[in-house]
Amino acid sequence: MSLGYSYEVPIKDVVIQNRSKISYLKSKLAEQQNRIDGLISIIDGMNATIEQLKSNQRLASKSDDTALIRDLGKMIDKINANYVSKDELKKVLSKYNIKYSDEKKSSTPAKAISKSSTKELYSQAMKFYLEKEYAQAIKRFEICDKRGYKVAQSNFYLGEISYYTKAYDNALFYYKKSASISSSASYMPVLMLHTAISLDRVGQKSQAKLFYQNVIDNYPSTKSATIAQNRLGKL
Repeated sequence: MSLGYSYEVPIKDVVIQNRSKISYLKSKLAEQQNRIDGLISIIDGMNATIEQLKSNQRLASKSDDTALIRDLGKMIDKINANYVSKDELKKVLSKYNIKYSDEKKSSTPAKAISKSSTKELYSQAMKFYLEKEYAQAIKRFEICDKRGYKVAQSNFYLGEISYYTKAYDNALFYYKKSASISSSASYMPVLMLHTAISLDRVGQKSQAKLFYQNVIDNYPSTKSATIAQNRLGKL
């Protein structure tokens, strides 16, 4: 016996209501997605602005040392023809094992050295440098340079080795390369001072004076500036 109730209409109403709700939710979801996309666009714009500001800041900081590097390049280029060539450099470096008879022979074959990670080689190079085992330090710093690892630092220390072994022409070659890569390193006062002394030692007195003055003017509170002042006074 039928009670006269029909379930057809209520079911249709529920379906209609659900569809309406789904449509509403889809609309809200689309609205939220548009907002998210807008925020992403804003963030991307901000990031681009930040990167531009960073780039400008880096350029500004580099410009402070532009004159120094330009002078370094010009002055050293003048003597490169007479004092520095790659062939001469190789000949000089090949003599280190003979010149430094107190250096320890490395038990590590050359192939094994080259197979080491670049980070390990740089660490080994620094160790040998501090122990004044220059021939072994040179091998490793040169590999680091070729592999593009800490190039500025590697060339600086190659310059220091040349400087302390009185190969001043080679020191100038390495200092120039190091300074052209990084002009804001912590060792720059020493690099510039040793460049001045090297120029002095190879007879480039006028250039040496300019570099001594650069050290005094640009690194006034350093030990390098004090040494530069004393040496400049004696020229």
